[in-house]
Amino acid sequence: MPKKKTKKTTKKTTVKKQVTKQPKKKITQGLAIVSLILNILILPGLGTLIGGKTKDGTYQLIIFLGSFLIGFLLTVTIIGAVIGIPLIIIGPIAAWIWGIVSGVQLIEESEK
Repeated sequence: MPKKKTKKTTKKTTVKKQVTKQPKKKITQGLAIVSLILNILILPGLGTLIGGKTKDGTYQLIIFLGSFLIGFLLTVTIIGAVIGIPLIIIGPIAAWIWGIVSGVQLIEESEK
């Protein structure tokens, strides 16, 4: 007599890991001032990255470098120059202003 084949079923259980946000480390006032100076004089976003705001700093760098690069590439054609030249001017200025605001916020957070 042939054996009956039984279908084995396995139950997969998933374990949900609870993600907890770690408290932000408070930066020193000296580091906050250095971050502001880097944002103003060197490269917008660099000081924000060093200050611990990685998401904002990355966006500032992308806006600064990306708008400059895309605007430069667009100026090759005459029609593209209409868009490219303002992009070269507006993008870096916007990133620079955002970098200054982030640097001032870092200084205010360090004083608390």
